[in-house]
Amino acid sequence: MDSLAAAAANCRCSRVVYVGNIAFHAAEKEVLDACELIGPVLSFRLAADAATGKRKGYAFVEYADDATAQSACRNLHGHLLRGRELRVGLAGRTGASGRRRGDHDPVGMDDAIHAASLVDFSGQRHAAVVASVTRYLAGLSRHQLREAAATFEGNKVLKEHVPGLDTAMEMVQRLLDMAAADAAAEEAKRKRRASASATADDHRAKMRKLEDGGKATAVPAGVACV
Repeated sequence: MDSLAAAAANCRCSRVVYVGNIAFHAAEKEVLDACELIGPVLSFRLAADAATGKRKGYAFVEYADDATAQSACRNLHGHLLRGRELRVGLAGRTGASGRRRGDHDPVGMDDAIHAASLVDFSGQRHAAVVASVTRYLAGLSRHQLREAAATFEGNKVLKEHVPGLDTAMEMVQRLLDMAAADAAAEEAKRKRRASASATADDHRAKMRKLEDGGKATAVPAGVACV
Protein backbone atom coordinates (compact mmCIF):
# COMPACT_ATOMS: atom_id res chain seq x y z
CA MET A 1 0.00 0.00 0.00
CA ASP A 2 1.23 3.53 -0.81
CA SER A 3 2.65 5.34 2.23
CA LEU A 4 0.03 8.09 1.95
CA ALA A 5 -2.80 5.57 1.78
CA ALA A 6 -1.30 3.81 4.81
CA ALA A 7 -1.10 7.13 6.68
CA ALA A 8 -4.75 7.84 5.87
CA ALA A 9 -5.80 4.36 6.99
CA ASN A 10 -4.00 4.81 10.32
CA CYS A 11 -4.82 8.50 10.82
CA ARG A 12 -5.37 9.53 14.44
CA CYS A 13 -6.09 13.22 14.45
CA SER A 14 -9.01 14.34 16.58
CA ARG A 15 -11.73 13.23 18.97
CA VAL A 16 -13.73 16.40 18.28
CA VAL A 17 -16.12 16.92 15.39
CA TYR A 18 -17.88 19.98 14.03
CA VAL A 19 -21.58 19.46 13.28
CA GLY A 20 -22.99 22.14 10.99
CA ASN A 21 -26.19 22.99 9.09
CA ILE A 22 -28.26 22.44 12.24
CA ALA A 23 -31.84 23.67 11.93
CA PHE A 24 -32.40 26.63 14.26
CA HIS A 25 -35.65 25.13 15.57
CA ALA A 26 -34.01 21.79 16.43
CA ALA A 27 -33.93 21.17 20.18
CA GLU A 28 -30.52 20.72 21.81
CA LYS A 29 -31.54 17.21 22.95
CA GLU A 30 -32.43 16.27 19.37
CA VAL A 31 -28.96 17.22 18.16
CA LEU A 32 -27.28 15.44 21.07
CA ASP A 33 -29.37 12.32 20.53
CA ALA A 34 -28.33 12.26 16.87
CA CYS A 35 -24.65 12.54 17.86
CA GLU A 36 -25.03 9.75 20.41
CA LEU A 37 -26.20 7.41 17.67
CA ILE A 38 -22.50 7.10 16.80
CA GLY A 39 -21.21 6.56 20.33
CA PRO A 40 -20.96 8.09 23.83
CA VAL A 41 -20.46 11.86 23.83
CA LEU A 42 -17.94 13.28 26.31
CA SER A 43 -18.79 16.93 25.73
CA PHE A 44 -21.28 18.84 23.61
CA ARG A 45 -21.49 22.57 22.88
CA LEU A 46 -24.23 24.06 20.73
CA ALA A 47 -22.98 27.48 19.58
CA ALA A 48 -25.13 30.52 20.34
CA ASP A 49 -24.65 34.28 20.42
CA ALA A 50 -23.67 35.33 23.94
CA ALA A 51 -25.68 38.55 23.79
CA THR A 52 -28.89 37.37 22.15
CA GLY A 53 -28.84 33.62 22.75
CA LYS A 54 -29.61 33.08 19.07
CA ARG A 55 -28.37 29.76 17.68
CA LYS A 56 -25.53 29.80 15.14
CA GLY A 57 -26.41 26.51 13.49
CA TYR A 58 -23.41 24.45 14.53
CA ALA A 59 -22.02 22.47 17.46
CA PHE A 60 -18.77 20.92 18.65
CA VAL A 61 -18.93 17.33 19.87
CA GLU A 62 -16.19 15.37 21.63
CA TYR A 63 -16.16 11.57 21.46
CA ALA A 64 -14.13 9.07 23.48
CA ASP A 65 -11.57 8.42 20.75
CA ASP A 66 -10.45 9.30 17.23
CA ALA A 67 -12.07 6.23 15.68
CA THR A 68 -15.52 7.23 16.96
CA ALA A 69 -15.03 10.81 15.73
CA GLN A 70 -14.11 9.49 12.29
CA SER A 71 -17.16 7.23 12.37
CA ALA A 72 -19.30 10.30 13.09
CA CYS A 73 -17.81 12.06 10.06
CA ARG A 74 -18.67 9.07 7.88
CA ASN A 75 -22.06 8.08 9.30
CA LEU A 76 -23.57 11.23 10.81
CA HIS A 77 -22.63 13.36 7.80
CA GLY A 78 -25.80 13.82 5.74
CA HIS A 79 -28.08 12.67 8.59
CA LEU A 80 -31.47 14.35 8.18
CA LEU A 81 -32.53 16.38 11.22
CA ARG A 82 -35.57 18.66 11.08
CA GLY A 83 -35.44 18.72 7.29
CA ARG A 84 -31.74 19.61 7.00
CA GLU A 85 -28.75 17.38 6.26
CA LEU A 86 -26.06 17.68 8.92
CA ARG A 87 -22.53 18.47 7.79
CA VAL A 88 -19.88 16.84 9.94
CA GLY A 89 -16.14 17.48 9.84
CA LEU A 90 -13.11 16.94 12.05
CA ALA A 91 -12.27 19.80 14.41
CA GLY A 92 -9.34 20.39 16.77
CA ARG A 93 -7.08 18.33 14.52
CA THR A 94 -3.53 17.47 15.55
CA GLY A 95 -1.21 20.11 14.10
CA ALA A 96 -4.04 22.54 13.32
CA SER A 97 -3.71 24.59 16.51
CA GLY A 98 -2.24 28.03 15.97
CA ARG A 99 -2.07 27.63 12.23
CA ARG A 100 -3.76 30.23 10.10
CA ARG A 101 -4.25 29.69 6.41
CA GLY A 102 -5.85 32.15 4.06
CA ASP A 103 -8.45 31.34 1.44
CA HIS A 104 -5.76 31.14 -1.23
CA ASP A 105 -3.13 29.15 0.68
CA PRO A 106 -2.68 25.40 0.04
CA VAL A 107 -4.59 23.26 2.54
CA GLY A 108 -1.46 21.16 3.12
CA MET A 109 -0.68 17.47 3.35
CA ASP A 110 -1.83 17.00 6.97
CA ASP A 111 -5.41 18.06 6.24
CA ALA A 112 -5.43 16.15 2.94
CA ILE A 113 -4.46 12.98 4.83
CA HIS A 114 -7.16 13.67 7.43
CA ALA A 115 -9.69 13.99 4.59
CA ALA A 116 -8.46 10.73 3.03
CA SER A 117 -8.92 8.97 6.38
CA LEU A 118 -12.66 9.65 6.11
CA VAL A 119 -12.99 8.05 2.67
CA ASP A 120 -13.99 4.40 2.73
CA PHE A 121 -11.55 2.72 0.37
CA SER A 122 -10.41 -0.87 -0.06
CA GLY A 123 -8.18 -2.68 -2.52
CA GLN A 124 -4.73 -1.81 -3.86
CA ARG A 125 -6.03 -0.01 -6.96
CA HIS A 126 -8.40 2.27 -5.04
CA ALA A 127 -5.73 2.95 -2.42
CA ALA A 128 -3.45 4.19 -5.21
CA VAL A 129 -6.20 6.53 -6.41
CA VAL A 130 -6.64 7.94 -2.90
CA ALA A 131 -2.88 8.52 -2.57
CA SER A 132 -2.74 10.34 -5.90
CA VAL A 133 -5.79 12.48 -5.09
CA THR A 134 -4.38 13.26 -1.62
CA ARG A 135 -1.16 14.64 -3.10
CA TYR A 136 -3.07 16.75 -5.60
CA LEU A 137 -5.61 18.21 -3.14
CA ALA A 138 -2.86 19.10 -0.65
CA GLY A 139 -1.67 21.76 -3.11
CA LEU A 140 -5.09 23.36 -3.61
CA SER A 141 -6.50 26.29 -1.66
CA ARG A 142 -9.91 26.47 -0.04
CA HIS A 143 -10.98 28.82 -2.81
CA GLN A 144 -10.00 26.27 -5.43
CA LEU A 145 -11.73 23.49 -3.50
CA ARG A 146 -14.99 25.46 -3.46
CA GLU A 147 -14.70 26.07 -7.20
CA ALA A 148 -14.14 22.35 -7.80
CA ALA A 149 -17.12 21.41 -5.64
CA ALA A 150 -19.35 23.86 -7.51
CA THR A 151 -18.16 22.57 -10.89
CA PHE A 152 -18.73 18.86 -10.29
CA GLU A 153 -21.59 18.93 -7.76
CA GLY A 154 -24.49 16.78 -8.92
CA ASN A 155 -22.73 15.59 -12.10
CA LYS A 156 -23.32 11.87 -11.59
CA VAL A 157 -22.57 10.90 -15.19
CA LEU A 158 -19.08 12.43 -15.05
CA LYS A 159 -18.37 10.82 -11.69
CA GLU A 160 -19.36 7.42 -13.07
CA HIS A 161 -17.09 7.68 -16.10
CA VAL A 162 -14.01 9.42 -14.69
CA PRO A 163 -12.04 7.02 -12.46
CA GLY A 164 -11.31 8.49 -9.04
CA LEU A 165 -13.46 11.62 -9.51
CA ASP A 166 -16.09 10.47 -7.03
CA THR A 167 -13.38 9.83 -4.42
CA ALA A 168 -11.76 13.19 -5.15
CA MET A 169 -15.02 15.08 -4.72
CA GLU A 170 -15.77 13.31 -1.45
CA MET A 171 -12.36 14.36 -0.16
CA VAL A 172 -12.93 17.92 -1.41
CA GLN A 173 -16.12 18.11 0.63
CA ARG A 174 -14.34 16.71 3.69
CA LEU A 175 -11.69 19.41 3.39
CA LEU A 176 -14.35 22.10 3.08
CA ASP A 177 -16.10 20.74 6.18
CA MET A 178 -12.81 20.93 8.07
CA ALA A 179 -12.40 24.52 6.86
CA ALA A 180 -15.86 25.32 8.24
CA ALA A 181 -14.84 23.73 11.55
CA ASP A 182 -11.68 25.87 11.66
CA ALA A 183 -13.66 29.04 10.92
CA ALA A 184 -16.18 28.27 13.66
CA ALA A 185 -13.44 27.48 16.17
CA GLU A 186 -11.58 30.69 15.29
CA GLU A 187 -14.78 32.72 15.71
CA ALA A 188 -15.34 31.16 19.14
CA LYS A 189 -11.76 32.03 20.15
CA ARG A 190 -12.21 35.65 19.01
CA LYS A 191 -15.40 35.94 21.03
CA ARG A 192 -13.71 34.53 24.14
CA ARG A 193 -10.78 36.93 23.73
CA ALA A 194 -13.15 39.88 23.24
CA SER A 195 -15.17 38.86 26.29
CA ALA A 196 -12.02 38.46 28.42
CA SER A 197 -10.75 41.85 27.23
CA ALA A 198 -14.07 43.54 28.04
CA THR A 199 -14.07 41.95 31.51
CA ALA A 200 -10.51 43.14 32.13
CA ASP A 201 -11.37 46.68 30.97
CA ASP A 202 -14.42 46.73 33.23
CA HIS A 203 -12.29 45.56 36.17
CA ARG A 204 -9.69 48.28 35.54
CA ALA A 205 -12.42 50.93 35.30
CA LYS A 206 -13.87 49.83 38.65
CA MET A 207 -10.42 49.89 40.27
CA ARG A 208 -9.79 53.43 38.98
CA LYS A 209 -13.15 54.50 40.35
CA LEU A 210 -12.32 53.05 43.77
CA GLU A 211 -8.90 54.72 43.76
CA ASP A 212 -10.40 58.08 42.77
CA GLY A 213 -12.97 57.74 45.54
CA GLY A 214 -10.22 57.45 48.14
CA LYS A 215 -8.56 60.73 47.24
CA ALA A 216 -9.26 64.03 49.08
CA THR A 217 -11.52 66.41 47.19
CA ALA A 218 -9.61 69.46 45.99
CA VAL A 219 -10.75 72.78 47.47
CA PRO A 220 -11.18 75.59 44.89
CA ALA A 221 -8.86 78.58 45.30
CA GLY A 222 -10.28 81.44 47.34
CA VAL A 223 -12.75 79.30 49.24
CA ALA A 224 -12.18 79.23 53.00
CA CYS A 225 -12.45 75.95 54.82
CA VAL A 226 -14.73 76.08 57.89
